[in-house]
Amino acid sequence: MPGRTMQQARVLGLYRQLLKIGKAMPTETRSSLVLSRVKGDFRTNVAEKDPEEIEAMIQLAELQVDNLQIQRDHLTELSKNPNLIIPVDIYKNAKPKVSRFMRGPPLSWERKAAQEAQEKARHDHSRGHKCKDHKH
Repeated sequence: MPGRTMQQARVLGLYRQLLKIGKAMPTETRSSLVLSRVKGDFRTNVAEKDPEEIEAMIQLAELQVDNLQIQRDHLTELSKNPNLIIPVDIYKNAKPKVSRFMRGPPLSWERKAAQEAQEKARHDHSRGHKCKDHKH
């Protein structure tokens, strides 16, 4: 692929694969949840430049591909049972609510960025601090 690194090609391939799996979920609710999560996670990390962090995210995405394929297959099989009621589908038109528990703990690069931002804010706004590196 001209103009793209191997790592960029892997990221793009994983993104497409995750979107395809999300669209194939057997319920609108689950599909919507997966698609919004995939798009949001990729948007959040699009500016990452550190190759090691990108590699860690690629490995996580590969794991998610496997997990979502298993979920898709399992939920598809369950949906074939006419006697099974899936409570989530009662509110088909409702947007899925994503709580902090569904999102999971902050990822390592999110924690690191938040910590660096807090430290920078403390440093920039400390009273009476004289620094030769920049003007207050």
